[in-house]
Amino acid sequence: MNIPVPEKPALADENTVEGLEAFTEWWFALLNYAQATNDFEPLWAVTDTGCKNCKNIAETTGDTYATGGWQSGGEVSLESFETKFRRTATGSVDSFVSLVQHELTVFDPNGESLEEVPAIAEPTLRKLIALYETDHWTMLDFGTVEVAS
Repeated sequence: MNIPVPEKPALADENTVEGLEAFTEWWFALLNYAQATNDFEPLWAVTDTGCKNCKNIAETTGDTYATGGWQSGGEVSLESFETKFRRTATGSVDSFVSLVQHELTVFDPNGESLEEVPAIAEPTLRKLIALYETDHWTMLDFGTVEVAS
């Protein structure tokens, strides 16, 4: 597999709305790269180890590759990005993105399809929590948005 690690845009290190958006877009490119290659090192380099969804994705992907299988597709695409760019009590910044995800197929070592995960064509809202430290952003967590009923 000859998939290059996505390059970080210079803007992604700025402590601005535009910098956070560039970081977020790059972070999702790293997530797509990690799922396609099972190389999570670049993603973990800019992600807090406490990110639960990140751990789940890494574990599921790792399980597939550990048995000699692989996966194809599943790329996440950012449809929109919004933030009020206000620091929380812990210093982090929340942002909200709409995402779509392409169909994902998991293959066994023989190339037989084990599982097909349907695409998520309707944009879904996700909350991201990032922290700016010294000269760079770190993704703390991302997940579904809790809506009061």
